[in-house]
Amino acid sequence: MYKRQGLVLLKKAEALGENLDATQKMLFDVHLELGNIEEAEQYLANFKNDNSFDALIRLSKWYDHEGKLMAAIKAMERAKLKAEDANNNYLKQWSYTNLADFYGHAGRIKDAYTHYLKALALDSNDAYAKKGIAWIVFSHEKNPAEALRILNTIMIQHKAPDYYLLKAEIAEYMGENAEKEENIQAFMTAIQDKDYGVMYTSYAVSVLSEELNNTGKALEIAQQEVALRPTAQSYDLLAWTYHLQGNSAKALEVIQNHVIDKTFEPVAMYHVAEILKANGNTENVLEIKSELLESSFEVGPVLTEKIQRL
Repeated sequence: MYKRQGLVLLKKAEALGENLDATQKMLFDVHLELGNIEEAEQYLANFKNDNSFDALIRLSKWYDHEGKLMAAIKAMERAKLKAEDANNNYLKQWSYTNLADFYGHAGRIKDAYTHYLKALALDSNDAYAKKGIAWIVFSHEKNPAEALRILNTIMIQHKAPDYYLLKAEIAEYMGENAEKEENIQAFMTAIQDKDYGVMYTSYAVSVLSEELNNTGKALEIAQQEVALRPTAQSYDLLAWTYHLQGNSAKALEVIQNHVIDKTFEPVAMYHVAEILKANGNTENVLEIKSELLESSFEVGPVLTEKIQRL
């Protein structure tokens, strides 16, 4: 809802010619967030060859959307150099953590760790960087106890709901089912805070359908999410909920029309593989499985075990 309201205001600003360059870059952001890919690409053309920091980070975001990870990394590396040349600590910190995420997706764990440390050197309380290190400790080093220790340290000051989900995932890996359930309930309680708006809607859909066996409520929310933000990720959640509800044929229809070749995000591709498998398409499943196993660090050990069973 807020993104759509923002789009209306930005279009008015564009019509008035107010700060046109910045306005068009923000219009690119909003269109991409809302799943208006053609419109986003049209705005991208206005600044695609620009060498500024804010143009480069958007180019990086676009390449990531297209599944071109190496190109996304190169654009973000150029943005990082811009931030360093300007000696802007805020932009340096932001580019370090985002670049660390990309390095992690590419399996460059040492580079990811180094850049999270660079961010922490600028701000020792950078919760996002600490969470990134906790993920490395959990997913790469397979040290769940240490990962939990880091997360608990972060949560003394930062209690964002998604931390509870990560703690639940780690608890599942450790076989601590009671602790997993406790953290899932803590997440569901935390997102009742109206200040979060729809920030955690996609997480809520996954928890309701996968953990709380409430696919009816999950489907209702997923349909609302598609109406508000018809991205490939939103459609993926809708398809996955149909599948978990037992309607794999409907799920297949959704992924064929709105997900396949429109996102390359590993969790979505895992859902695609499971839905294809449920509909008897094993040939494509094996191909997706092979690609997903290369993303084992990104998806973590819990999902990797499920991928291995495809």
